[in-house]
Amino acid sequence: MRHPPRFLHYLRQTIRQRSRPAAVNAATQDWLTQGFAALRAHDYPTALHHFDNAVQAQPTSHAAWYSRGIALYHLEQDDAALEAFTRAGRHQPQSHLAWSGRGMVLAELGRNEEAIAAFDHAIDLEPRSYLAWLGKGMALVNGQQWHEAIPVFQTALERHTITAQGWYGLGIAYFYAEQTAEALTAFEQSIRLQEDFDLAWYGKGLALSQEQRYQEALDAFATAIDANPQHTLSWFHKAQTLHTMERFEEARLAYEHVLTLTSVSRQLRIDTQRLLQRAQRKLPAMDQSPDDMEQTHAE
Repeated sequence: MRHPPRFLHYLRQTIRQRSRPAAVNAATQDWLTQGFAALRAHDYPTALHHFDNAVQAQPTSHAAWYSRGIALYHLEQDDAALEAFTRAGRHQPQSHLAWSGRGMVLAELGRNEEAIAAFDHAIDLEPRSYLAWLGKGMALVNGQQWHEAIPVFQTALERHTITAQGWYGLGIAYFYAEQTAEALTAFEQSIRLQEDFDLAWYGKGLALSQEQRYQEALDAFATAIDANPQHTLSWFHKAQTLHTMERFEEARLAYEHVLTLTSVSRQLRIDTQRLLQRAQRKLPAMDQSPDDMEQTHAE
């Protein structure tokens, strides 16, 4: 099972305009100020409205186009965000932020080789950029290049150690590189930095399951669900863990809940239905509904 979809979601909280924009006129600056206030309030449509006005006020402003890309990225309008970050780079070719923005959108679009190239260019422009190193690591994870991702995340963490996202990225790379003990340590560090980080709890659950520490894994998945009740894979792995522990009625209920979530992929739905049927077969006949019994006998 791979990581949750739109893995780069948490990077959105790290994107900030970190260099003072050159030659921004008063009207543009006013729209930018209002736009970033809306971003801080998570009001992304309003932020986009303000950044659109900033672009109209000064069409050659790197800051206006870059900021517009941020809002579009939050709104998951990836093609438009890519165009905005590209425009920002044209107006300020030495902007490592514009290249990092391009890389993040390309990674979301599944264009991992292009994403990695964009992050590498950002790193060439600013080798100290934590965002570029972190983005490159996540793009490598998206491409299942686990071993290559590990030193990239380590480099990101050398630049900014107090980041839950960086430690989570390192943990997921370690986990899929079959370095479970190191993965668990990284996930726990991520949780220490952000106690309600659902992905870190999810990763910790995976690592604990791998070590056959099932009750602890179950507790980790439950905590991930408390932090994000719509986290599909935490529900799925909670159900699997209950199944492994032979708590079949609880597993059945958890599998059924997975099927109610809107973000379930086609393959995960198929896997869940198959495992649900297995859990149902383990239940005493009196605990099964007539429909369940009919389905069981039909297999």
